[in-house]
Amino acid sequence: MAKKCFIRELLEMRYTAHNHRHNFAVWAAARATQRGFTDVKTLKCALEVSGVESFARRPIRLGQFNDQHRVWCMRIMNNIEQGTGKYTSYGRAAKLVNTYLKTMLVLRDPMSKAAAVIHPPIDRILLRNIATQANIEESTKRYLRGINWTSLEEGSYFELICVLREINGNQPFWMIEEYWTVTN
Repeated sequence: MAKKCFIRELLEMRYTAHNHRHNFAVWAAARATQRGFTDVKTLKCALEVSGVESFARRPIRLGQFNDQHRVWCMRIMNNIEQGTGKYTSYGRAAKLVNTYLKTMLVLRDPMSKAAAVIHPPIDRILLRNIATQANIEESTKRYLRGINWTSLEEGSYFELICVLREINGNQPFWMIEEYWTVTN
C-alpha cells in the first residue's frame, strides 16, 4: 500500500490550495485518531487510498453518504491491517474520515449540503458532554457514557449516529459539536 501512496505523491507535484487543505486535514485527522494506535504516515496512507479525497474534491451523492462512509472506513481498516497487521475498529476509521471531512468541507462552508450530512468526529469528550445535558433522557445518558469510540464496530457506530441525529434535531449535523470542548 505504501507504493500506492508514493505514486499518488508523484502525480501531485504541483502544490495547490486543495493540496494545502488536504495535507492539513490529513494531519489533523491522523492526530485526532492516533491515540497510541499507529503513526501518522500509516493513517495518511490509509486515508488517501480510501477514496474519501474524491468526495472532498466534489461532494456528490449526499443521499448515499452513509453507504460511502462504510466503503471509506472498510478500505481504511483493510489498508491498516494489511500494512501493519493491526486490527482497526470502525470507530477509529470513522474518526479519521470524519475529522478529515470536517477540516476539508465543514469548516470551509458550514452551511453547505455536504456539511449538513457529514458525521461529526466522535470521541469521549463529545459523548460525555452530551450526556450532561438536562434535556437528555437518563437511558440515553447512560448509553452515551458507556461508549468507547475506539472500539465501536460498524453496527454500533451507526446506532450511535442515529441517536446523535435525534439529539441534534433538524440542524446541520456539525452543530452537535457545540458539546465538544477542547479543555476536557
